[in-house]
Amino acid sequence: MDLREKPGKIQTFLEWMLRFRLIAVVAMVVTTVSFVATNWQEMVSPSLAASESFGMWFANIESVQNLWSSSRFIAVAAIACVVMFTVFGGVRGAIASVVSAALSFVALYVMGGSESMPLPMFGILTLVALVMLFFVKLSVSCALFPFVLSWLFLTGLLSVLPQLVEPSWLVWAVLSAFGFASAMVLSVVAGKHLGAGDPQAGALIKAAKQLMTPVLVGALLLIASIAFDMPAEASEEAPSVTSNIPGALLYFAVFGVWFFSFFFPMASFAPWERLRSGTRRVEMKDKKKSAAKSKKKK
Repeated sequence: MDLREKPGKIQTFLEWMLRFRLIAVVAMVVTTVSFVATNWQEMVSPSLAASESFGMWFANIESVQNLWSSSRFIAVAAIACVVMFTVFGGVRGAIASVVSAALSFVALYVMGGSESMPLPMFGILTLVALVMLFFVKLSVSCALFPFVLSWLFLTGLLSVLPQLVEPSWLVWAVLSAFGFASAMVLSVVAGKHLGAGDPQAGALIKAAKQLMTPVLVGALLLIASIAFDMPAEASEEAPSVTSNIPGALLYFAVFGVWFFSFFFPMASFAPWERLRSGTRRVEMKDKKKSAAKSKKKK
């Protein structure tokens, strides 16, 4: 009698993603190169529009009340995301998500809508990510470079999709920041499992499974906050809330597929094994399970 627990559907899906990770990465690289070669201006335009609009919005903030009234829906969704990351990823995961999202918007502010800034900033980010990947023994360094490459793919996808939710630059900015935050939280949680002695594949699968709920629910909340909030702030000719629903669902599906089917396999190629502890800690619930199994065998 086989007493081993059968993996659930989520774990099975993640295992299949790792088995076919090379196919996913090759497809992503080829598609990204195609995007860059044929659609570079459209890929850069959301970052320029986002940086310019963010700078103007930030300059008009005069008080906390004004800040809240101008972004209350997205703020509530962001707070909910941090709470979920705290519950599912711990305090370190929450801190990583806040710092990552803040760095994303700081980068937009520094860009300032200048057309000469995106390429140098991306080059610097790529160089820093590569240096950290090979020389910095931290869990976030294993996820940063895979995120940079897969984020370029996400940007290309968003640039070719029909703009069903406006403003499209805000959708790009929010999904980019949330994707960065989710990637860093995944690295923190995976690092925790590696520190407990889990093998690389097991640690990544555990981390992705653990964060599937906050990542998917958080993405849905953020996209919904844009889809349902922006029509109220726009002109009378703007699309209605109901017309934004299909677009919001499309962006949500694209983000979910991107994170778990492309970024996750890409991240598995990083040198996570160097973070693994030499001894494996066994939790009490694991001890109870093994004891129960031994009794059944007797």
